[in-house]
Amino acid sequence: MSVGASRLTVGDSVYRELLSAIYDGRLEPGQRLNDVALANELGISRTPVREAIQQLRAIGVVESEPNRFTRVAVVTPAQVRQHLVVWVALMHAVIDEVGSALPKGVLRRMETQHRQFSRAVEELRKLGSGDEQLEQRIEKARGLATANFGFFAALSETSANPPLRDALERAQHVISLGSLSLPEWVDVAGLAESQARLLEALHEGDSAGAHAVLDALRQLVVPGAEG
Repeated sequence: MSVGASRLTVGDSVYRELLSAIYDGRLEPGQRLNDVALANELGISRTPVREAIQQLRAIGVVESEPNRFTRVAVVTPAQVRQHLVVWVALMHAVIDEVGSALPKGVLRRMETQHRQFSRAVEELRKLGSGDEQLEQRIEKARGLATANFGFFAALSETSANPPLRDALERAQHVISLGSLSLPEWVDVAGLAESQARLLEALHEGDSAGAHAVLDALRQLVVPGAEG
């Protein structure tokens, strides 16, 4: 794994780079993380690497057991399902707080992420199902996860409640990481439609409509979660 961060000098920068490496596949679920090796690779001391790993543990994308391992989290479909239920409940609280008075800049940011998500869904639909398209499908899956995360994060970050934002961030990261390892696709076309309906409700200041969209998302089928 090459994270390409020779100029990074602080824990927050290392955190962002490692998080990017996890989501773009340079660091895979289950892969061990060694603070000494990472510090040597990045050309920095161990302290900011340890800080970064601790931040990654806090959001659920790194897991560890004392004296055994520290690794990229392995998120099961059942865990994705569980965190989805938690995430929906927390997002209801965000809608109650800010749904009818959302800044236009936030709506524009959500619209941009929605367009990116919808475009990736269409590109994925056009890809074949053969092994020769596997790498392209994986790349599209990562793009979908990133755009979907950005869409909902734009809304959740408007909350003025720090514990609520922190809890949402963790749930969103676990869902996003786990979605990359599901045995089958979720209904991405249905998810794109849910994004569009949520945007419409938020534009109209329709909190009840936004709550309805979230309730529908709670029913999203997570492949493998019931097995």
